[in-house]
Amino acid sequence: MTIDIRVLELLASKVCHDLVSPVGAIRNGLELIEEMQDDEEDGAPAGGFFGEAVKLIDHSSAQADRRLRVFRLAYGLAGRDQKGFGDARAAATGWLDGGRTKLDWPDRIPNDMIAYRRGVVKTVLNLVLLADEALTHGGTVTVTGEGSEETGRLTVTATGRPGALRPDSAKALAGEATTEELTPRTVHAHLTGRFAEDDGFRLTVTPSGPDKLVFTADW
Repeated sequence: MTIDIRVLELLASKVCHDLVSPVGAIRNGLELIEEMQDDEEDGAPAGGFFGEAVKLIDHSSAQADRRLRVFRLAYGLAGRDQKGFGDARAAATGWLDGGRTKLDWPDRIPNDMIAYRRGVVKTVLNLVLLADEALTHGGTVTVTGEGSEETGRLTVTATGRPGALRPDSAKALAGEATTEELTPRTVHAHLTGRFAEDDGFRLTVTPSGPDKLVFTADW
Protein backbone atom coordinates (compact mmCIF):
# COMPACT_ATOMS: atom_id res chain seq x y z
CA MET A 1 0.00 0.00 0.00
CA THR A 2 1.27 3.46 -0.88
CA ILE A 3 0.07 6.69 0.67
CA ASP A 4 0.09 9.95 -1.26
CA ILE A 5 1.97 12.83 0.38
CA ARG A 6 -1.25 14.86 0.29
CA VAL A 7 -2.94 12.20 2.41
CA LEU A 8 -0.20 12.53 5.03
CA GLU A 9 -0.62 16.30 5.00
CA LEU A 10 -4.38 15.97 5.43
CA LEU A 11 -3.92 13.52 8.30
CA ALA A 12 -1.54 15.93 10.02
CA SER A 13 -4.13 18.70 9.56
CA LYS A 14 -6.85 16.54 11.10
CA VAL A 15 -4.76 15.50 14.12
CA CYS A 16 -3.64 19.07 14.78
CA HIS A 17 -7.22 20.33 14.41
CA ASP A 18 -8.49 17.79 16.94
CA LEU A 19 -5.74 18.63 19.44
CA VAL A 20 -5.57 22.40 19.12
CA SER A 21 -8.72 22.99 21.19
CA PRO A 22 -7.73 21.10 24.37
CA VAL A 23 -4.09 22.21 24.15
CA GLY A 24 -5.21 25.81 23.66
CA ALA A 25 -7.50 25.54 26.67
CA ILE A 26 -4.59 24.33 28.80
CA ARG A 27 -2.61 27.39 27.77
CA ASN A 28 -5.58 29.63 28.58
CA GLY A 29 -5.80 28.09 32.04
CA LEU A 30 -2.12 28.68 32.69
CA GLU A 31 -2.40 32.28 31.51
CA LEU A 32 -5.35 32.78 33.84
CA ILE A 33 -3.29 31.50 36.77
CA GLU A 34 -0.46 33.88 35.85
CA GLU A 35 -2.91 36.79 35.75
CA MET A 36 -4.28 35.82 39.16
CA GLN A 37 -0.78 35.72 40.59
CA ASP A 38 -0.17 39.22 39.25
CA ASP A 39 -3.44 40.41 40.79
CA GLU A 40 -2.48 38.92 44.15
CA GLU A 41 0.83 40.74 44.05
CA ASP A 42 -1.14 43.95 43.45
CA GLY A 43 -3.34 43.17 46.44
CA ALA A 44 -6.44 41.99 44.53
CA PRO A 45 -7.98 38.72 45.81
CA ALA A 46 -7.94 35.84 43.35
CA GLY A 47 -11.25 34.53 44.63
CA GLY A 48 -12.47 31.27 43.12
CA PHE A 49 -10.82 31.81 39.77
CA PHE A 50 -7.81 29.69 40.68
CA GLY A 51 -9.98 26.62 41.21
CA GLU A 52 -11.75 27.21 37.88
CA ALA A 53 -8.41 27.52 36.10
CA VAL A 54 -7.19 24.24 37.58
CA LYS A 55 -10.43 22.51 36.52
CA LEU A 56 -10.01 23.86 32.99
CA ILE A 57 -6.43 22.58 32.80
CA ASP A 58 -7.40 19.19 34.23
CA HIS A 59 -10.33 18.73 31.84
CA SER A 60 -8.40 19.87 28.78
CA SER A 61 -5.28 17.83 29.50
CA ALA A 62 -7.44 14.71 29.98
CA GLN A 63 -9.18 15.43 26.68
CA ALA A 64 -5.88 15.80 24.86
CA ASP A 65 -4.60 12.58 26.44
CA ARG A 66 -7.71 10.64 25.32
CA ARG A 67 -7.41 11.89 21.76
CA LEU A 68 -3.72 11.04 21.57
CA ARG A 69 -4.44 7.49 22.76
CA VAL A 70 -6.97 7.09 19.94
CA PHE A 71 -4.65 8.51 17.29
CA ARG A 72 -1.81 6.21 18.42
CA LEU A 73 -3.94 3.09 17.88
CA ALA A 74 -6.01 4.28 14.93
CA TYR A 75 -3.14 5.61 12.81
CA GLY A 76 0.05 4.24 14.33
CA LEU A 77 1.80 0.90 14.17
CA ALA A 78 0.68 0.13 17.73
CA GLY A 79 -2.86 -0.58 16.52
CA ARG A 80 -1.70 -3.36 14.25
CA ASP A 81 0.38 -5.01 16.95
CA GLN A 82 -2.31 -5.17 19.65
CA LYS A 83 -3.16 -8.70 20.86
CA GLY A 84 -6.33 -7.78 22.72
CA PHE A 85 -9.17 -5.28 22.55
CA GLY A 86 -8.70 -3.74 26.00
CA ASP A 87 -6.65 -0.70 24.95
CA ALA A 88 -8.87 0.00 21.94
CA ARG A 89 -12.02 -0.28 24.07
CA ALA A 90 -10.57 2.13 26.63
CA ALA A 91 -9.50 4.54 23.90
CA ALA A 92 -12.94 4.47 22.26
CA THR A 93 -14.63 4.99 25.63
CA GLY A 94 -12.46 8.03 26.27
CA TRP A 95 -13.12 9.40 22.79
CA LEU A 96 -16.89 9.33 23.33
CA ASP A 97 -16.81 10.38 26.98
CA GLY A 98 -18.92 13.44 27.64
CA GLY A 99 -20.53 13.40 24.18
CA ARG A 100 -24.00 12.51 22.97
CA THR A 101 -22.94 9.11 21.65
CA LYS A 102 -22.59 6.15 24.00
CA LEU A 103 -20.44 3.05 23.52
CA ASP A 104 -21.82 -0.48 23.94
CA TRP A 105 -18.68 -2.61 23.87
CA PRO A 106 -18.68 -5.15 26.73
CA ASP A 107 -15.52 -6.76 28.04
CA ARG A 108 -14.45 -9.95 26.24
CA ILE A 109 -16.53 -9.07 23.19
CA PRO A 110 -15.25 -9.94 20.68
CA ASN A 111 -13.15 -12.80 21.97
CA ASP A 112 -9.59 -11.54 22.38
CA MET A 113 -8.34 -14.45 20.28
CA ILE A 114 -9.72 -12.60 17.25
CA ALA A 115 -7.33 -9.76 18.06
CA TYR A 116 -4.41 -11.98 17.07
CA ARG A 117 -5.46 -11.28 13.50
CA ARG A 118 -3.09 -8.55 12.33
CA GLY A 119 -4.79 -5.17 12.05
CA VAL A 120 -8.11 -6.19 13.55
CA VAL A 121 -7.79 -3.82 16.55
CA LYS A 122 -6.89 -0.88 14.30
CA THR A 123 -9.82 -1.69 12.02
CA VAL A 124 -12.46 -1.92 14.75
CA LEU A 125 -11.31 1.31 16.42
CA ASN A 126 -11.39 3.20 13.13
CA LEU A 127 -14.88 1.85 12.45
CA VAL A 128 -16.03 3.04 15.89
CA LEU A 129 -14.82 6.53 15.00
CA LEU A 130 -16.69 6.36 11.68
CA ALA A 131 -19.84 5.19 13.46
CA ASP A 132 -19.57 8.15 15.81
CA GLU A 133 -19.18 10.43 12.80
CA ALA A 134 -22.44 9.05 11.37
CA LEU A 135 -24.36 9.92 14.57
CA THR A 136 -24.31 13.69 14.35
CA HIS A 137 -27.17 13.96 16.86
CA GLY A 138 -25.90 11.23 19.17
CA GLY A 139 -26.89 7.62 19.69
CA THR A 140 -25.20 4.33 20.49
CA VAL A 141 -22.23 2.58 18.91
CA THR A 142 -22.27 -1.19 19.45
CA VAL A 143 -19.32 -3.53 18.84
CA THR A 144 -19.68 -7.27 18.35
CA GLY A 145 -17.64 -9.97 16.63
CA GLU A 146 -17.31 -13.65 16.00
CA GLY A 147 -14.91 -16.16 14.53
CA SER A 148 -11.22 -16.78 14.93
CA GLU A 149 -7.87 -15.41 13.81
CA GLU A 150 -8.24 -17.26 10.51
CA THR A 151 -11.83 -16.33 9.61
CA GLY A 152 -14.36 -14.06 11.25
CA ARG A 153 -16.40 -10.89 11.27
CA LEU A 154 -16.45 -7.67 13.25
CA THR A 155 -19.63 -5.62 13.39
CA VAL A 156 -19.92 -2.00 14.47
CA THR A 157 -23.46 -0.66 14.55
CA ALA A 158 -24.39 3.03 14.75
CA THR A 159 -27.90 3.47 16.12
CA GLY A 160 -29.40 6.98 16.18
CA ARG A 161 -30.07 9.88 13.85
CA PRO A 162 -29.23 10.30 11.08
CA GLY A 163 -27.43 6.95 11.05
CA ALA A 164 -25.64 7.63 7.78
CA LEU A 165 -22.22 8.59 6.54
CA ARG A 166 -21.89 11.77 4.57
CA PRO A 167 -21.55 10.99 0.85
CA ASP A 168 -17.99 12.33 0.73
CA SER A 169 -16.95 10.11 3.65
CA ALA A 170 -18.61 7.07 2.11
CA LYS A 171 -16.80 7.74 -1.16
CA ALA A 172 -13.48 8.12 0.66
CA LEU A 173 -14.03 4.89 2.64
CA ALA A 174 -14.67 2.97 -0.57
CA GLY A 175 -11.47 4.29 -2.12
CA GLU A 176 -13.39 6.11 -4.85
CA ALA A 177 -12.23 9.63 -3.95
CA THR A 178 -9.13 11.04 -5.57
CA THR A 179 -6.49 12.53 -3.30
CA GLU A 180 -7.47 15.97 -4.60
CA GLU A 181 -11.04 15.35 -3.42
CA LEU A 182 -10.02 14.33 0.09
CA THR A 183 -10.22 16.83 2.95
CA PRO A 184 -9.13 16.77 6.61
CA ARG A 185 -12.73 15.80 7.35
CA THR A 186 -12.73 12.74 5.06
CA VAL A 187 -9.14 11.56 5.39
CA HIS A 188 -10.08 9.33 8.34
CA ALA A 189 -12.61 7.42 6.24
CA HIS A 190 -10.06 7.09 3.44
CA LEU A 191 -7.39 5.70 5.75
CA THR A 192 -9.86 3.35 7.44
CA GLY A 193 -10.59 1.77 4.09
CA ARG A 194 -6.96 1.58 3.01
CA PHE A 195 -5.72 0.16 6.33
CA ALA A 196 -8.45 -2.50 6.17
CA GLU A 197 -7.58 -3.42 2.58
CA ASP A 198 -3.89 -3.68 3.43
CA ASP A 199 -4.66 -6.12 6.25
CA GLY A 200 -7.00 -8.24 4.14
CA PHE A 201 -10.39 -7.11 5.48
CA ARG A 202 -13.53 -6.67 3.37
CA LEU A 203 -15.48 -3.67 4.59
CA THR A 204 -19.18 -3.13 3.97
CA VAL A 205 -21.48 -0.33 5.15
CA THR A 206 -25.17 -1.19 5.16
CA PRO A 207 -28.09 1.08 6.15
CA SER A 208 -30.69 -0.74 8.26
CA GLY A 209 -33.70 1.51 8.51
CA PRO A 210 -33.70 5.30 9.04
CA ASP A 211 -31.65 5.25 12.24
CA LYS A 212 -29.16 2.40 11.94
CA LEU A 213 -25.94 1.92 10.02
CA VAL A 214 -23.99 -1.34 10.15
CA PHE A 215 -20.26 -1.56 9.43
CA THR A 216 -18.79 -5.02 8.94
CA ALA A 217 -15.24 -6.22 8.48
CA ASP A 218 -14.88 -9.80 7.19
CA TRP A 219 -11.77 -11.90 6.73
